[in-house]
Amino acid sequence: MIGANTVSSPQVVNGSLQTKDLSGKARKALKGNRGPRGLAGAAGAAGAKGATGAQGIQGVKGDPGATTVTVVQGPTVTIAAAGKDFASASCPAGSVATGGGGVNVNTSGVHLLQSFANTGASPTAWTVSYENTSGASVDVHARVVCASP
Repeated sequence: MIGANTVSSPQVVNGSLQTKDLSGKARKALKGNRGPRGLAGAAGAAGAKGATGAQGIQGVKGDPGATTVTVVQGPTVTIAAAGKDFASASCPAGSVATGGGGVNVNTSGVHLLQSFANTGASPTAWTVSYENTSGASVDVHARVVCASP
């Protein structure tokens, strides 16, 4: 038996009922199929800058730097007229070469051709090559700048 102000299924015409006509319990029970996924939204604004991080731990102490610098002049090399030769200077034990060059005292016609450290990770000598176009024998030297802890 159906109570007053009620409608049974045979009396409902398609589209004649609206959700407002349904009880709260009936409205909660309604569920349709899931719809398609929506489009992605626009990117949001950049956030505020974060707080500065904590200071890192102190690093390992480095090796001591050079505290002693010396300049060493190598032995005299005599170059004959129209000749070429090499002169070298070596650092004391425990030192490394940091630079160098050659010495020719007031003799024109003597040309320094090359100036270089000996090879290796820690060079210990400096070599220069000369050409003598002066017409007479000349004396030349190499010098090396050495550093040690």
